[in-house]
Amino acid sequence: METIVPVTVMNSTGPEPADPSRRTAPEEADPVSALICRLDGFAPLTEPERAALLGLARYVRTVERHTILVEQDGVADHALIVFSGFASRYKRRASGRRQILAYLIPGDFCDRGALHGYPLDHTIEALTRCRIAKVPRAVYLELLGQHPGIALALQRAKLAEEATAHEWLANIGMRSGPERMAHLLCELLERLGSIGQVVAGQFEMPLTQTDLAETLGLSSVHVNRVLQALRREGLIALRGRHVRILAPRQLRELAEFEAGYL
Repeated sequence: METIVPVTVMNSTGPEPADPSRRTAPEEADPVSALICRLDGFAPLTEPERAALLGLARYVRTVERHTILVEQDGVADHALIVFSGFASRYKRRASGRRQILAYLIPGDFCDRGALHGYPLDHTIEALTRCRIAKVPRAVYLELLGQHPGIALALQRAKLAEEATAHEWLANIGMRSGPERMAHLLCELLERLGSIGQVVAGQFEMPLTQTDLAETLGLSSVHVNRVLQALRREGLIALRGRHVRILAPRQLRELAEFEAGYL
């Protein structure tokens, strides 16, 4: 059985100390706010379009960590939207070895292509406990047909997703371990910041070292060493499930990070 290991300590599963500075995450108060922020960032939404997105909240359900949302080669009859938590796209070999291809965070649509009858070439799984909306195919297509602004925003979101996949490929092929981690942290800072989930440079990263290793093409031990090195250099601070970026300019320089692709 896999042991959940916080990114800060190799063998600790104890509760995180209370932090009075933490604020309530937006999705806890309004589960649709991240989705609206996400899409509005790609194309300004009208009030009717915002209202239509609010209506999707009725499809939200909670799924536990490691729940398979769509199997590889499966064809879904619904769209999936992440409202809270982290999900992932990944490929798995027969040996069980896994490569994570993308993180899906609040506001992300997961499997739009599957709505057109195409089998998925990867698996979508909840990395953490998530709140997920399963929107029936007919409802999803009606949403796009009646609200062209939402359709445009989703097209642009798809382009950003493809560009992100290119950056992740470059991460594996061209960057060192510290550069890979720095690039990923810069990307999460931008993505979570765009939906209001970064406070004073701090955001929640509820991922295990195994998750990070399978994302960055490193061993779990190497992931730990890289994180501790970034901390010693004063670039980041780690506390339980949270990361604070202390020196964003230096971290971007290390990663050669440019946020335009997002």
